[in-house]
Amino acid sequence: MANAPSTSDTIQRMPAEDTVQAGHPAQQLEIEEVGVSEEEINFPTGPKLWLTVATLCVAMFLKGLDLTIVAVAVPSLTDQFKTVADIGWYNAAYGLTLSAFVFFFGKLYTIFPLKSIFLAGIIIFELGSLLCTLATSSKMFIIGRAIAGLGSSAMGTGAVKMLRHLFPLSKQALWISVVGGIQSIGLVTAPIIGGALIDAFSWRACFGINLPLGVFCIAFTAYGFHDPVPMTVDPENPLPTLWNKIKRSDPLGTLLIVPSLSCFLMALQWGGTTYGWGDWRIVLLFLLFGVLFSAFAYLQYQQGETATLPLRIIKKRSVLAGLWYSACCDGILAVTEIYISIYFQGVKGYTAAKSGLLGVPMIVGLMIAILLAGAGTTRIGYFFPFMYATSVLAPIASGLLTTINLDQSVGKASSLLGLLGLAIGFGIQGPQLGVTTSLSIEDISIGTGVITFGAGMGSALFVSASATLFNNRLVDEIQQYSPSTNGSALEAAGLSGIRGYIGSEKLGAVLSGYNKAVVQTLYLPLALGLLTIVGTVAMERRSVKKKQS
Repeated sequence: MANAPSTSDTIQRMPAEDTVQAGHPAQQLEIEEVGVSEEEINFPTGPKLWLTVATLCVAMFLKGLDLTIVAVAVPSLTDQFKTVADIGWYNAAYGLTLSAFVFFFGKLYTIFPLKSIFLAGIIIFELGSLLCTLATSSKMFIIGRAIAGLGSSAMGTGAVKMLRHLFPLSKQALWISVVGGIQSIGLVTAPIIGGALIDAFSWRACFGINLPLGVFCIAFTAYGFHDPVPMTVDPENPLPTLWNKIKRSDPLGTLLIVPSLSCFLMALQWGGTTYGWGDWRIVLLFLLFGVLFSAFAYLQYQQGETATLPLRIIKKRSVLAGLWYSACCDGILAVTEIYISIYFQGVKGYTAAKSGLLGVPMIVGLMIAILLAGAGTTRIGYFFPFMYATSVLAPIASGLLTTINLDQSVGKASSLLGLLGLAIGFGIQGPQLGVTTSLSIEDISIGTGVITFGAGMGSALFVSASATLFNNRLVDEIQQYSPSTNGSALEAAGLSGIRGYIGSEKLGAVLSGYNKAVVQTLYLPLALGLLTIVGTVAMERRSVKKKQS
């Protein structure tokens, strides 16, 4: 319980002074971590500590797994639902809610008990996974993905906040690297796990696997983690009511940002495919995005310190740099995984399981780089040199992947995936470390929310853009290589059923067009790799060995 006496397994902190700002009297009633410092936290030890760490690792693994497991399932999903047009939404729906709600949950973590919000996030994630598992239509599946992304948003925002109450700042680089590395492992092992599950059972098992693991997370979070002991409240001042807490969570801001980003993604998804870029529907969606997002920004400015995203946080160089850098890195991983899976299964004709196995070098490279970067950062104190390594190596690896073709051995593509995993792994934890070292403890959940927003939005945005690019190029390239083939009619076959749909006399030409469409889509990760340098250069040069100012 939050008011239980301290033990070796519980987390507590000493009372801090109340702070009151003119115009914001409700802040003096806040019982969360206002002004908490490193010395005021009694870090836990014992079995409950390690159960909590294990829970965070499993939760972040599921978060990463769910973000990209859909990549290997895309061919099976198109076979099941008989549509190629929705493939961008299978990933984007998850990324949209994952990113759009991070500010909302970041605010909730400063108002409500940390443990309660984290548990609620796991439960929501489980409900979304259940809906995906039982989906009977493409729309039902997309709704399930959106709900799962909502829960994942709560889990991701809370994980770093929980770590900050488990370990001192000097150990944050190591443990953020460990937990973040587990998430990245989930991100890149998804094709292997998903491929094995699809071949052994069906695509539904890719999402059903979340259910028992989620129950584990719920049970051990409830048992192992204890909320920080609240500061003593002046008895003359009543505790904030539930309604006051809800108002402070900025529901209006959420109601503006979610439809704003939805309009933006719909415009990217439909523009150039379903409707022309000049169509009034696309223009209207872009206008709605601009109006709603501007209203959200103005609301945050007006609310000052009570805003979901206070201006003092978003003005931090490390936060903005991390936002950009995370969007690029996660965009690279998400787009590459989806279209390399399409290359292996659609162009080369391999099973889902073999497609996943061919991605093993990417996992190995990512794991090695994350561990090296975590150990190196702990030793030298600085993380930005590893971000530079990513900015140099990622464009090289992504650029080489654009040279794959129909006739080459898949060993080349598999080796290049290993290089890409190594490249991304060096710097992928840099943004989280930037937030941890540049913000005070009570602001970390909001700063983490910004980074999570960047990662989720980068994935959703660039996958949507890549889907539009791929769908356009697929039809054009097939028409170029096989003029007598109706590219649009190939949707009925699904991406993995193309060999049974096209006659042998046309198959080679159609697959050449298929390969060309994949390669042209892979130029997007190349561009994103080049753009990571902006975040790297802008990141503050702070050491994890020094206390926050």
